[in-house]
Amino acid sequence: MPTEGVTSSVRGCWIRWTINLRRKFHLDAARPKWAKLDGEILQVRSCMEGAFADEAVLDGVSERVGDAAFEEEIVQDMGMEDEEVEVGGGQQSVENGMNAAEVVTFNNPKEAARIYEEYSRVKGFAVRQGKKIKNKRGEFVWITYLCNREGFRNKKWLEKQDRKREHKVVTRCGCPAKMRIKPRIGTGKWFVARFVNDHNHDLLPQKFVEYLPAHRRISDVDIAHMDSLRQVGISIPKIYESIAAQAGGFNRLSFTKRDMYNEVRRQRSLQNGDVNAALRFLEVASRRDEKMYWRYEVGVGQHMCDLFWSDGRSQEDFKLFGDVLAFDATYGRNKYNLPVVVFSGVNNHNQTCVFATAMVSSETQSSYVWVLRKFLECMDGRAPKAIITDGDRSMRLAIHEVFPDAHHRLCAWHLLKNAISNVCMPRFTSLFRHCMLADIEVEEFELQWEAMVSECGVKDHKWVKDLYSKKLLWATAYIRGRFFAGIRTTSRCESLHAKLGRFVESRYGILEFITNFQQCVEFLRDNEDELEFRSSYGTPVIQTEFPELEKSGAMNFTREIFARYRESLKRCVRVTVLGCIESEGTCTYVTQKYRRPEKRWSVTHHGMSDTFVCTCLRMESFRLPCVHILAVLVRLDIGSLPKSLVLQRWSKAAKVEMSGVNQVDNTEAFYRSRVGAFLQHCKRFARVACQSEENFKVYTEKVVKDTLRLEMINGDAGAGAGSPHAAQGVRDPIGVRTKGTGRANELVGSRAVKRRKCSTCGCLGHRRTRCPNGPRVTTSYTEQNTMPSQRMPNRDLTVMMA
Repeated sequence: MPTEGVTSSVRGCWIRWTINLRRKFHLDAARPKWAKLDGEILQVRSCMEGAFADEAVLDGVSERVGDAAFEEEIVQDMGMEDEEVEVGGGQQSVENGMNAAEVVTFNNPKEAARIYEEYSRVKGFAVRQGKKIKNKRGEFVWITYLCNREGFRNKKWLEKQDRKREHKVVTRCGCPAKMRIKPRIGTGKWFVARFVNDHNHDLLPQKFVEYLPAHRRISDVDIAHMDSLRQVGISIPKIYESIAAQAGGFNRLSFTKRDMYNEVRRQRSLQNGDVNAALRFLEVASRRDEKMYWRYEVGVGQHMCDLFWSDGRSQEDFKLFGDVLAFDATYGRNKYNLPVVVFSGVNNHNQTCVFATAMVSSETQSSYVWVLRKFLECMDGRAPKAIITDGDRSMRLAIHEVFPDAHHRLCAWHLLKNAISNVCMPRFTSLFRHCMLADIEVEEFELQWEAMVSECGVKDHKWVKDLYSKKLLWATAYIRGRFFAGIRTTSRCESLHAKLGRFVESRYGILEFITNFQQCVEFLRDNEDELEFRSSYGTPVIQTEFPELEKSGAMNFTREIFARYRESLKRCVRVTVLGCIESEGTCTYVTQKYRRPEKRWSVTHHGMSDTFVCTCLRMESFRLPCVHILAVLVRLDIGSLPKSLVLQRWSKAAKVEMSGVNQVDNTEAFYRSRVGAFLQHCKRFARVACQSEENFKVYTEKVVKDTLRLEMINGDAGAGAGSPHAAQGVRDPIGVRTKGTGRANELVGSRAVKRRKCSTCGCLGHRRTRCPNGPRVTTSYTEQNTMPSQRMPNRDLTVMMA
């Protein structure tokens, strides 16, 4: 035992003497290189002085405490911090026993990481964080920062056989460059314990450094700017060009266009959070708008299948203009491929207005019944009087179930399209168009229909028989007298869908779709406000021979409706009043079109109520005075339009008498006025703050912080709490395939071959140039020899010679 003690003592003295010798050797050898490193870091610090630095560089870095590989390397704190490392080449070792003035120190690891990152930017490489070692008390004893090309790619990824994508280029080459920092006990400072400056790869030039992923990042300001521009339908490339123009060039941006796409993809990749975020958005909107209505339905597995919403202004518009409702489904407007159903109508400016919107998972009768019932509940049980759709069977059955008293009209454009595809006869299509749209009597319609089917030989055609059985839904002769606001087709829906395409994309989630759709609705409402101004500002120039009646129409109707009224007033001079038949309380005037004795109509005037009724029923169909009524007004020498001839929905004062509309408009007007006034101050502030780079970065950071603070105060983060309709673990919908998806989603082997159709006779199997009913073109033998490039095949030449 004594011998072992002496041996241990001698061995300890020998080790301490060796350590002191190595310390002296390493310190003397490393001092010139540390002096060089000090100069470079001081140079980087001087370059960073006054610059805007992101304090959150390392906020998202994991400390990797739970990694089993790191748990085995936890250093036991024994009160000694001396580190002995065999050095050589480009690496230096520093011990805690050195003078503090001779080593580089930092206040905290964030400062060290930031300075080393700026140092790597100057040198031409990128940095990533390596190991973070803790002692048994959970305190960090060293942190390592590595070159981004340190290490090697795992062989299993290089040797993988069933890859679906091309390999990414190999960037890991085992670079040994790194910097390790350690804390100094008692001071709270961190010092560089090891620094390796040798790279086994070429360093990048300065113009390429900004393309390294570690040096690319999008600030919160740029993300907010990008989101605001995307909401109005501006594409990512255009946004990138706009931000580059504001920054002074593409080389001044700290990110690329690919980074913007990645940010958009990151926002869309909310796992089971897209629907919940959308419902929270609707909840926040309902707190600003008391009349905001929204409902959703959950299917199997708590996946959302149907969603319906309508804001307060849309509901007020339906009270005024909801007598006619048009709706159609549009496809490809979201990443789940859910069909979007937009309920729209016509306002007093003959402009499309939106009443409500729905997203359905399937185009079945049950889905449409659920949507229509929610629509009826939203509008306080008020049903439309007339509905226009494209003729979808599920829609038709759902309308008959929910709105049994509403008159359903089929879209004329879809009927003509179906006639072309089912009958394939241009003559039939032309005659059918006249039968459908002509303003004729019922008896004349029946005669024309019989003549048409006999001429075209389609009397026994199944589709033609089914079409005739639905004549009450499309024939103008049977529909005349019912008010459809001049709508014959769903073209307004298609036009609305086209406008919607400027604001939404097929890759949008539910939240993005709702926010951008509301932007589209705001765009339509802004156009309506502009039309309101045009109708109330100024007086139209008198152009007819009846100035009093024209002035009366200009005072009552909006500008767009007045233009139609004036055209009727111009044409009323072609109508002659033949006579008057007086009876008890009424006067019936017989009118005739000029030099057309077979065209006669009767206009009845009820003196007590001052109302006019014409047998042409155009007043009931369009709610505007027809030429026959205007001719009677001229005969009676009436200078102003009676109130019975001015429909409230077409007048300038359509919304003035609605108190609810005023409340909604006032709230929105106050908000817009505040935004406009605040933007003026922001523009003035921006002109001053952007004159210097330092002020720009300082005040930008302040604005971002204040914006985040106000968002937290307004409670946008916890919008869904406390609501009876708030989402409770609702999962994102499942992608669906619909009848309107198109051929893009079909399998190549399952696609039907499209048969060739002749444009002359409409028959299948040949083109116009080979049509047997078409004119033959003869070509002389001399012309064929002089134009060999246009020579026809031998078989065609044989046919021509025969």
